[in-house]
Amino acid sequence: MILIKCKVCKGKAIVQARKELDVTMSQLYCSCKDPECGHTFVMDLCFSHTLSPSAQQHKDVVVSFLRALPDTERQMMLASL
Repeated sequence: MILIKCKVCKGKAIVQARKELDVTMSQLYCSCKDPECGHTFVMDLCFSHTLSPSAQQHKDVVVSFLRALPDTERQMMLASL
């Protein structure tokens, strides 16, 4: 469960639903948990930047590099592993 701060009363709000706009952007449909406030709102959640690249990306780079090598160099490279 994700808790969000209500911008009206500064209390806790909860994400009720999420609408994915694309792989880097979603809209979060939120509602304040304080019954005296009851504010409902939409927040945008977006990807900002990478802190540590995925290990899967490293694999893709290596595979692309190996495919770009001539056959003889690729075989020598793989044999040295």
